[in-house]
Amino acid sequence: MDAKRAPQDKLACVSKCSQHVFEALSTSNSEPANADDFLSGLVYVVLKANPPRLHSNMQYVIRFGLPHSLMAGESGYYFTNLSCAVAFIEKLDGPALNLSQEEFEGYMLRQRAPSAGKRQRVVSDTQHLLEELQGRQEKLDQGMDSLSVQLQSWVHAVNSQLDEATAQFALVQTEVTAKTESSQVLSSSSHDALLQGDDKDESVLKLMDQHAGPQDTDC
Repeated sequence: MDAKRAPQDKLACVSKCSQHVFEALSTSNSEPANADDFLSGLVYVVLKANPPRLHSNMQYVIRFGLPHSLMAGESGYYFTNLSCAVAFIEKLDGPALNLSQEEFEGYMLRQRAPSAGKRQRVVSDTQHLLEELQGRQEKLDQGMDSLSVQLQSWVHAVNSQLDEATAQFALVQTEVTAKTESSQVLSSSSHDALLQGDDKDESVLKLMDQHAGPQDTDC
């Protein structure tokens, strides 16, 4: 970046470097990198690379570069993230990293490295957290199994009630059908009996008329 003269060329260097950071993060994570990962990776790259006159080059791009290139588009996004990374590094101190001032200065001067005890404590805390999460997952699985059993029992009970209700309905329907048919048979029998009674009455009247006829003649 420092070797380029034109603002657009310097901005192109920033874009190219940022693209390489994105590619490296995607390769290491086996998935596309997000904005948080990119900013963290860019901070690490700036610290490791320590580009010469970085602040001066950024001010040069801001003052003499095209405004639309810095405020929009891919190059503007990368340059904004670079500005954020530089601002974070400039304001970096011990409290921001949960370190004392002595520890922070020792790390910055490469006079000390993270102690094994601290690493062991981090590993222990992580292991404890994983065990806790595993316990929660097991409880969740047990709850799901219990819920599944209860659901199956409920479905079985509902099916049994439906079968029983269906059987009772069929029985009632059979009884109603039988009563209806019986009523129809009785009604038909009564009608036939009435018809037969009327026929008998007519026959009796005819016989009476026949007997009554000759008697009237004799008189």
